[in-house]
Amino acid sequence: MSPVSTRGWSDVATDDSREDGVTAGQTEPSEAAVSEDGDSLTVESVLSAPGEESVDVVADRVLPEILVEHADDHPEDVAMRRKEFGVWQEYTWREYYDTVEAFALGLETIGFGTDDIVFTIGYNRPEQLWTWLAAQSLGGMAAPNYEDMLPGDIQKQLELLEPRVVYAGDQEMVDKVLLVADAVPSIETIVYEDEKGMFRYENGAKTEPDDPEIVAFEDVAERGRRRLADGAVSPGSLRDRIAALDADRTAMLAPTSGTTGMPKRVQLSHFNFVNLAEATMDIDPLPAGSDYVSYLPMAWVGEQMILLAAAFVGRWTVNFPEESETEAADLREIGPEIIFSSPNRYEGWVAEVKAKIENTTPLKRRVYDLAMDIGQRFADYAVGDRDGDPPLWLRAAHRAAYWTVYRPVLDDLGLKRAKNVYTGGGPLGEDHFEFYHAMGVSLKQIWGQSEVCGFVTMHRADDVQVETVGEVFPNVEVGITPGGELLVRGPVVTSGYYGMPEKTDEAIEDGWLHTDDFGELTDDGHVVVFDRMDDVLELTDGTAIAPISVETKLKFDPYVKEAMVVGDGRDELAAVLNLRYDNVAEWADQRDIQYAGYRDLTQKPPVLELLRGVVADTNAELDDPVERFVVLFKQFDADDGELTRTGKLRREVVVDRYSDLVDGLFDGSDEIDLDVTVTYQDGRESTERGTVRVVDADSPVDGAGEGADGAGEGADGAGEGVNNSVDAEAGVE
Repeated sequence: MSPVSTRGWSDVATDDSREDGVTAGQTEPSEAAVSEDGDSLTVESVLSAPGEESVDVVADRVLPEILVEHADDHPEDVAMRRKEFGVWQEYTWREYYDTVEAFALGLETIGFGTDDIVFTIGYNRPEQLWTWLAAQSLGGMAAPNYEDMLPGDIQKQLELLEPRVVYAGDQEMVDKVLLVADAVPSIETIVYEDEKGMFRYENGAKTEPDDPEIVAFEDVAERGRRRLADGAVSPGSLRDRIAALDADRTAMLAPTSGTTGMPKRVQLSHFNFVNLAEATMDIDPLPAGSDYVSYLPMAWVGEQMILLAAAFVGRWTVNFPEESETEAADLREIGPEIIFSSPNRYEGWVAEVKAKIENTTPLKRRVYDLAMDIGQRFADYAVGDRDGDPPLWLRAAHRAAYWTVYRPVLDDLGLKRAKNVYTGGGPLGEDHFEFYHAMGVSLKQIWGQSEVCGFVTMHRADDVQVETVGEVFPNVEVGITPGGELLVRGPVVTSGYYGMPEKTDEAIEDGWLHTDDFGELTDDGHVVVFDRMDDVLELTDGTAIAPISVETKLKFDPYVKEAMVVGDGRDELAAVLNLRYDNVAEWADQRDIQYAGYRDLTQKPPVLELLRGVVADTNAELDDPVERFVVLFKQFDADDGELTRTGKLRREVVVDRYSDLVDGLFDGSDEIDLDVTVTYQDGRESTERGTVRVVDADSPVDGAGEGADGAGEGADGAGEGVNNSVDAEAGVE
């Protein structure tokens, strides 16, 4: 592999010599083998952005400052919308800043100041975003959290951060915090946004003298407005303080995904966010006022990057759904130009489309099959499988298919107006990727992690390669060690983990961030990510396998929600599957298969035969097939520690938790008895006991009976159904 490098970057987080518009820390172009003296890190080769891309480094701009500029220059433009009681409420850039200013001045009345931390937890709401910016305007930091965290996990984070102020969106979040507040004496005030159910708490009252004050967001903001009205602070005082802020000051303490343990807190500065946003806008610009819908968890660094930085630099309009249950409908209603979602969401959309197609009329299935055949041919050019441009006849056929098939499907998903469409937070399978390009959606892969503000690489519009995660961002470098670990350095890299200096020393070496991702750098300047370093399996014959590549193929089927492939140190591969319940239940209902809920459905012979067909079809594309599998009688769940809050499989935890199950997949067992501890959202636990049947991928399931024929139909295409359309898609499945 030859490097494609134009310039390096080193120690930017602590370089005081930076000047606005000047690239600091420039080095000579990286060599193919870079090795420091002594025992330092060895970097085998390095990639940087394509040579024609150049973005100046911005060293003296902070996030609230951009908000001030928009409030002054575009005061009446719509900055955000929030849906309440079925109506979209609009907020201009002036109203946006005025609210942040009022809340910041109100925060001061409860003792919040420079270097303080506000701990936030709750659903996507403008108030949480305003809280972040208010804290940053005062020289403080925001520490967002996933709203479905258990009280015990909340306590651990509170003990690490020791915040004085907690923003808890609604009564449920307030109750969770109060359950553990006694163990965190630093908490002085809890601010809530949603009044529903809060009648039990008199606003500002305390049950005990040492209890935190509980106060409404609007009341804190009103305190700030009174200070302005009474002349206690001058109208421009907050602006002056914002202008004096150092760009290297920490703005966010973003949580890591926690795949290997308790999430760490990544220190991300204004400098990190602003420079990544500037690079993003240079690569993929959109007009001011373009719409984005915020429904991904606000604790996810990718969402923070969009809300705090990209939407600011690009002057986009951010839209907040009414509630989680209305997200899909609200997304369709807005039809945003910008879509940024996790792989789980894209996988879910594919499963939804394919399930609906299977259950429609034969004529509609046939039209869909023909359209997807055209789409797959077109996608071959779009994702780099074929060189050159599509021939005129194919472009015309694809356009016709768009208006007859793709557009109605995309409209139903909310993607009809989408221009900049990204996936990040984990790898998306090639099958899913090609599915969207077949429909004319120019989906691009982003690779990154919390430690780099979320983004390191991204596909360019004219160079989308389905097997890669794109090219490197301007001013960023990606290196690779002799062992295949990907490294990152540049202005997006964190200064370290909050309160964990030893973890910082492990993660950052010689100016490079260790990503723990296993990959490669291509000769044409792309980055390939195979899997996490620790997750790569090695069979007894020495074959190395990235399990996620197999798992994403399995999840392309509309009946599989989650998959875990195992086989490290074994002769062959096996898998543990979760059903996509709604789709399998509908399939079973149509075949008059009786079942009593999810658990019962997972072990029905016809359903096992359906899944066996899925595994067998997937095996046809694999060099090392999945020989046996089980369908677990419970879903993998973040509350049980099996998934991260972003939906990533915590492989090490799951393999340990189900060690008996894994052993049973390889010792010839026909059935495996399981005792599983299930954790509920309030922290209560119960033990679920059950038996799962081990299925051989090459042998029909005994007892499937008439349902087996139906299962075969479903697995192999439901007659004219799903996998017949897959065959027509020429390799998408």
